[in-house]
Amino acid sequence: MRMIGLLGTAAAVGLLMFAGTAAAQRHQGWYVGGGLGATFAEDSDIERAGLNTSAELGTGIMGALSAGYGFPNGLRAELEGAYRRNDVDGTTGVTGGTGDIDVLSAMVNLLYDFDTGTPWTPYIGGGIGFGRMNVANLTLPAGFGRADDESNVIAFQGIAGISYRVLETLQVFADYRYFATDEADINTTGRAGGSVDIDYASHTVMAGLRYLFPAPKPAPVAAPAPAPAPVAQPAPPPPAPARPAIARSYLVFFDWDKSTLTPEALAIIRTAAANAKAGSVVRIELTGHADRSGPDRYNLGLSQRRADAVKAELARQGLKDSEITTFAKGEREPLVPTADGVREPQNRRVEIVFR
Repeated sequence: MRMIGLLGTAAAVGLLMFAGTAAAQRHQGWYVGGGLGATFAEDSDIERAGLNTSAELGTGIMGALSAGYGFPNGLRAELEGAYRRNDVDGTTGVTGGTGDIDVLSAMVNLLYDFDTGTPWTPYIGGGIGFGRMNVANLTLPAGFGRADDESNVIAFQGIAGISYRVLETLQVFADYRYFATDEADINTTGRAGGSVDIDYASHTVMAGLRYLFPAPKPAPVAAPAPAPAPVAQPAPPPPAPARPAIARSYLVFFDWDKSTLTPEALAIIRTAAANAKAGSVVRIELTGHADRSGPDRYNLGLSQRRADAVKAELARQGLKDSEITTFAKGEREPLVPTADGVREPQNRRVEIVFR
């Protein structure tokens, strides 16, 4: 519940007091700060097994030191060390109760600075961290004993404030903080012995100063060098004559049921090899085919033998074996569609394709 109240208070104060933005006056970069203030603590609940009481705390003092960094988008990340002390004005069930409670805290804060276009910068934020609660000589009712111990606790706070930029590197600020801890386990003395659980919450008003480290000066920009005097450029050489385009595909035909190369086939293969060398071809695909005059399985093997024969001849013409890939299609992709069993010369072929 305390966390919900903290966030609601900070958001409401920030939105009601500081709506509206303009050109940025927010600091970007590192800063350090310090402040002093008064802390108005709520009554501390004190519990042990089956027993409850409370301590009324008087107005106390607080001080804080901080260091942080402001980002261009208005967010600030901050480390803070703070000290709060409140005397005990009385304890329920005790006449003339005495003692004091102090909390030393280390917090990580995240804040947002609002743009106003003026030296005034309102801000809101919150923080979480750790505290060291010290309870000194706290008089408790019968059955509790006397509390005189210290304990580590988790702490959180909400912040709403405003700063004024006096100089380029100096701000004065004032803010409100709601600070609270979880319950501290405090040992007691006397016949009761054992320990009690004590919580702490306070409303703080603080004022202080921040030193804003100036941003590093930009490096000097060298004057541009004078432009060189124009120099007449020689006329470009005439373009080289365009290389004649080479054919990218060839067909080699075979006799029926043969994989040997005919003189006509050899001439086509030599032309293809010469063009491949001249055109810097890096990959050659050979696809063998057969007509439909034999069984499918036989025709598939025949088409592979035809592709292998063309590959062997290309290798004899000086092309690298690693640049040549063969495929066998059998009778599946005829150049001239026919019925099954027909001997079609144009279907007995190997296609040579440059890639």
